[in-house]
Amino acid sequence: MEPTKSVSKKRVVLTWVMIVGWLVLIACICFWRFHVMSTESQADANADETEVAPIVHSIALFIIGLFFLVPAVAAYLGLIFSCFLTFNYQLPVWHSIKAKRYFFNIFVGVGLALGFGFIVAAFLWPFLSGLGLPQRQASLLPVFAVLIGFQLLRLWVLMWAPVEKLLIRRRLAAMGISAEQLKGAMLVGISNPEGGMVKRFGAIEEDMGSIWVLPDRLAYRGDVEQFDLTREQIAGIERKADNRSTTVLAGIAHVVLQVRLPDGSIRQMRLHTEGQWTLGQKRRAMDALAQAVDGWYAGQAAVADPS
Repeated sequence: MEPTKSVSKKRVVLTWVMIVGWLVLIACICFWRFHVMSTESQADANADETEVAPIVHSIALFIIGLFFLVPAVAAYLGLIFSCFLTFNYQLPVWHSIKAKRYFFNIFVGVGLALGFGFIVAAFLWPFLSGLGLPQRQASLLPVFAVLIGFQLLRLWVLMWAPVEKLLIRRRLAAMGISAEQLKGAMLVGISNPEGGMVKRFGAIEEDMGSIWVLPDRLAYRGDVEQFDLTREQIAGIERKADNRSTTVLAGIAHVVLQVRLPDGSIRQMRLHTEGQWTLGQKRRAMDALAQAVDGWYAGQAAVADPS
């Protein structure tokens, strides 16, 4: 296994181009449709009656921005500290959190984007109007631009990273694993490389927990699964990219463990590093995890025992 293996730069660039192009195309179609509707509505009305004073219009846009932004920020902070409104960690919680994250991701993400978009529009629309755009189009163009920029930013910045850390720490604490023991662990998620798209609802990971690289075994304690793997149980280790994940955008190649089960079959476990704020940090964490696992497989690694 190559501890620092990454996806080819060509694939990374092509993936970025495809995503950016798709977002820009959608935004252009929406803006064009709005422009057509706005032009048709203004054709039946007097322009003096439909446009308002510039200062009033700017204040209105700013207030609309706060209307979206303040609840979104409050919801974001509340969801982080409550770990997506999770209050009982005595039983597995990741399955429900996956579903909640899907919907909260839309609610908070759209709220933040629209909030910032309308606030930016409050300051930029007079300039755009001076370039010849009608008031409505000049007001909405910055909103669409911020929406695109925010979506691109979210591809790199992982806004729910604190929730991943809190989930793992609180769940494992309820299982009797202390904060001191967690200092020697790496926060990871587990998924099946052969899993279909349906299983990715909300998140790719099927479980979240921590892994300890010990002299004689890999010890995993998660929300759903807990197991120890010896070298004899490992049929192979490889680095492989997930082409259906945004991790490709950072050139991340996941560690995939091929585990030999008691019946002789092979189970593939794809590992995900958790708790990082950016894809760049996630790539470096994955390389560190690969190096630790590779060293362990060669008989070199040892850290604190979770038992």
